[in-house]
Amino acid sequence: MSLSTYDVIIVQPYPFADHPSFPEGILKRALETAGFSVGVIETPFWQDPAAFSGLGRPGLFFAVVSGPLDSVVLNYTAGRRRRREDLYQFNGAAFFSDRPPGIQFKIRPDRTLTVFCNRLRAAYRDVPLVIGGVEATLRCFAHYDFQEDRVRRSLLLDSRADILVSGSGEKQAVAIARLLRRGVPPQEIDILGTARVVARLPEGKDCLELPSCEAVQADPGELLRSQHLVSETGGGRAVAQRHAKRWVVQNPAANYAGVDLDFIYGLEYGRCHPGRSTYSPALRMNLFSVTAHRGCAGGCSFCSITRSEGQRVVSRSPDSVFREIRSLAGHPEWRGVVSDIGGPTAEMYGSDCAVASCARPFCILPGMCPRFKHGDAYRLLLSQARALPGVKKIMLGSGVRHDLMLSNPGLLEDIMREHAGRFLRVAPEHTEDEVLDLMGKPRFAVFAEFVRLFQDINRGLRRPVELAPYLIVGHPGETAAMVPAMRDKLRALGLKTCDVQIFTPTPGTLSTAMYHAEASPAGGPLTVEKSIRALQERKRRLSGS
Repeated sequence: MSLSTYDVIIVQPYPFADHPSFPEGILKRALETAGFSVGVIETPFWQDPAAFSGLGRPGLFFAVVSGPLDSVVLNYTAGRRRRREDLYQFNGAAFFSDRPPGIQFKIRPDRTLTVFCNRLRAAYRDVPLVIGGVEATLRCFAHYDFQEDRVRRSLLLDSRADILVSGSGEKQAVAIARLLRRGVPPQEIDILGTARVVARLPEGKDCLELPSCEAVQADPGELLRSQHLVSETGGGRAVAQRHAKRWVVQNPAANYAGVDLDFIYGLEYGRCHPGRSTYSPALRMNLFSVTAHRGCAGGCSFCSITRSEGQRVVSRSPDSVFREIRSLAGHPEWRGVVSDIGGPTAEMYGSDCAVASCARPFCILPGMCPRFKHGDAYRLLLSQARALPGVKKIMLGSGVRHDLMLSNPGLLEDIMREHAGRFLRVAPEHTEDEVLDLMGKPRFAVFAEFVRLFQDINRGLRRPVELAPYLIVGHPGETAAMVPAMRDKLRALGLKTCDVQIFTPTPGTLSTAMYHAEASPAGGPLTVEKSIRALQERKRRLSGS
């Protein structure tokens, strides 16, 4: 194979987006700013090994990413039906053009990282493979795969990758490139925010040992125990899991601070697919969105954000956010509308914790930490952003926590008056306290109090806003009798519109472990409905469709 002119080659299953809301955009900019040349192989026809050799052999490593979502979660509905669209592809086309819509012609194959890495390993046996992103982070240890309905071993073993980058990854990617350039073998690279396979546990390393892969595959209760242990570490401790005669060892999370985010988001991005004048639906949707912070302190059992972005909030400085907004004026399609300023939970902007050694896994569960400050910084950020020259409107695309809004009525009114469209979408997720407790969400009385506050504010607005709650049916612990109770409670609050989804077991989350084990984290038995037809009926009854 010919030697490439690139130090690093990114391989991904969708068109490259030069945009700070997309992981590949950030990764490429970070590496180039550090002095490394970066090439991109996008949407390779993965059935053909030659599709992975078009740029030759990279000088340092291949960086393989699958995108902002796990490929199986993106490829399938909660009913295990294959999706026929992929919003990250041009025109949303999920299949290669001029090919029948079969699984072998899906542009984004199931378990993308495994497929791509094995193709690369066959072509370039000794070139280091580095995997990262949401799929890599969630599948680092033995995990339940709902599409196959079984527990799979670590992605590191199936993909044969050398290094797995977990969570936010641009700092680790630059550090890996520098070490490889200095001649350090990939198997000796052992830095924060990465995982690797080793023959034995490193001496002197404080590792939390999970139940072995074989134990997790034999006993669903061990998967639940394993996932609970991972959640409780909060990324602050190394975690190890035995796989036969080898170990998968994940180091503590990399340290990111506000200055790191100011730097990476302060770089120049074209907000485009380079060389093209069209946009994928996903890029079009996020074209003028601005990331203000990373991480979420919520601790929801079903959510992958705390694994992929961290359980602690890291915020950019206001000046950094404002510089990015001002830069939007240079884009040919800028019309003065910012589609979002936020993060996983919008009003957590500015909630960064100064206590680095805090033992709490989550800031607001169980009970809110007295050091957790929220709302005021975000309200001020929005107010100042609205006053920037050329800004006509700022919309809210990020989610908001209704429980946090109760102590920030001024922020809620600002959002309803200045930033909401026809609807304000919030996510109570459920109405029954038994299920909400398992989800790690506030109890229903909190949502009812929020609805009353929302309605009080709404009466004073010239343009009323409609509240649109997001709900999940089929979460572990839900019974069929709860669904009509949910419908009645929502109607009693005067809510006419709701968005209902069926619970999707996402790998690497506590709720998915409950689903597989049919048990609560405390070990008690749980009702778990797994019949797709029954779940679709629950959704129909609640949504009225």
